[in-house]
Amino acid sequence: MTALFTRRRALVSGLGLAAGAAGLLTAGRAAATPVPFDAAWEHLTFRRLTPNQFTLRGTNVDVVADRSSSILYRVLPVDLRRARRATWSWAVDQSVPPSDLSQIGNDDRNLGMFFVSMPPEAAAKIRPDTSIRRMMLHSAAQVLMYTWGGGQPPGTIVPSPHAPQRLRNLITRPAQPGQFFEEVDLTQDFPRVFGQDLQQLVAVAISANSENSGTRVVARVSDLRVL
Repeated sequence: MTALFTRRRALVSGLGLAAGAAGLLTAGRAAATPVPFDAAWEHLTFRRLTPNQFTLRGTNVDVVADRSSSILYRVLPVDLRRARRATWSWAVDQSVPPSDLSQIGNDDRNLGMFFVSMPPEAAAKIRPDTSIRRMMLHSAAQVLMYTWGGGQPPGTIVPSPHAPQRLRNLITRPAQPGQFFEEVDLTQDFPRVFGQDLQQLVAVAISANSENSGTRVVARVSDLRVL
């Protein structure tokens, strides 16, 4: 079923070793839990900014950011909050130009894949209807953003100018079209980005920003899984 988001809610990838490694990867992906793109996702919009268009298609979401910015997010159920890895595929057909993610007003990106970590006592208070705005404002939250865009080399850590202690970009792909499969180890990346261990994974989110450059992003994210 296809669902189109409005401003708030849903309308409705010796030979024996290589083969063994491939088998382990396949087994790991099979054991991972899919996070479907369904009506459980919410849409956070910003005052005075045109929102993105997110079209949910079950296993994938189409993203169009036409001089716009907003965030699509989903609170994870309690049984997934001990997940330590994630995989997904993403593609960009039309790209924003390179930007400086450390500067407000010059921080466009094609896509950001967010993972929100909180300590157990704070995570226990997160409900299915908790806004990601509230989570990102929490002093104990850490939001790791795997970012497709910016102007720095992949692997660069760029704190967000909006909340540099809590929101940080890990540049994953440069600002150009392409298509990739990602497999990330959150137990390694959170300490590298924040200097602290991953705690409980309470939410995931997707963003796109093109309002500063006045350009258009056409992209999609597929087969998001956590394990």
